[in-house]
Amino acid sequence: MTAGWKMTENINFLLEIAMREGYYGKEPFDLRLTALRMLRNLNQIIVFTLAGTLVFGGGYYVRNVLLYGETLYSAESTYKVEYSDPDWAGDGTYINEATWETYVHTEEFLNMVQKRLKEQENGWELDNPELSGMLEARLATDLRVPSTIVTSTLPEKTLDVAKAVEKAMTEDFPAAMGEVDSIRVINPAGEAAEVVPDVRPGRAFALSALLSCFFTVVILLLKETGDDSIWLPSTIRKRYGLPVLGTLNSRDFLENAAYLLREKERVGVCFAGEEGNPEELAKRLGEHTDISFVPVQAPICFPEAAKKIRELDGVVVGVKAGRHAGKPLEYTLEYLSQQDCEIIAALLWEADEGLIRAYYCFEGAGTGYFGKKRKQETGNGK
Repeated sequence: MTAGWKMTENINFLLEIAMREGYYGKEPFDLRLTALRMLRNLNQIIVFTLAGTLVFGGGYYVRNVLLYGETLYSAESTYKVEYSDPDWAGDGTYINEATWETYVHTEEFLNMVQKRLKEQENGWELDNPELSGMLEARLATDLRVPSTIVTSTLPEKTLDVAKAVEKAMTEDFPAAMGEVDSIRVINPAGEAAEVVPDVRPGRAFALSALLSCFFTVVILLLKETGDDSIWLPSTIRKRYGLPVLGTLNSRDFLENAAYLLREKERVGVCFAGEEGNPEELAKRLGEHTDISFVPVQAPICFPEAAKKIRELDGVVVGVKAGRHAGKPLEYTLEYLSQQDCEIIAALLWEADEGLIRAYYCFEGAGTGYFGKKRKQETGNGK
């Protein structure tokens, strides 16, 4: 009879463990808790956003404003092209913008411009690579209206090269192109205007701040969801199916302890992780109950603690709130279950009471028996 009762008790205990392990990995996403945790990390978000703004926005400002190179001048000439084929559009015998840009950088065209430069009084001596770097061709609207732009550091040189390009385009270039009948200048380069760079430091700083904030929030969210953290007592129950006493300041702590620890005389107390003092936890729990709490070393560090726990009526596992608290607890539960140690409940230790109050939107922490006692001791409560 005794053997049959013992076997039934073991089967029930194993079923309980199996049900508890079924909770692993099934915890739903808690948007409210995540939002509160992000508010707790608001100082980090601000710091990294400011740092990113200074690095990227400041880098843009230094490169484009403080370290901006020599002043440049440009002169633009606009032409009208007459094609040899009257139906040039239908036959596709026209020159597009990419082709114009290619032509003005060819050796043939550069030599035409060099010949025209030698005819001028100033007689600028430029090699073809330098001359090519000064030229640019555009085709803004009409396929028959190209433009050439000359850019250099000297306004006189810019204007002289622009005049040479105009002569090469109108007198030399059509003779070398069969599809072009004639080219005439409809808007000559009259002056070399200073090139004003399109620098927008305000937008650069705003975009840097926005992107820095966005990526900071994304990284913190990934870190928050991947840290296997425990911040609420309910997380232990939802994730591991383990009864929870709450925190020492929970208003329901004494009722949970009275119910979960009923008919218990000697209960072990240990921590799931390496941190935590089991003597202090046993002392705090024993101050307001008649149960004898026996401190036990953490099984994750001292596996031989399981033998001592089996000699007691069960064990209360302390879980220190914070990051990376889940895996040590999971390891401890699995080890104690294999060692046939009865896990009565868990207690969240050193919890963020402000976070818990904000999560449940009422004074749920600091109003329990321990919280009232502290208020009376400090003269803040009746």
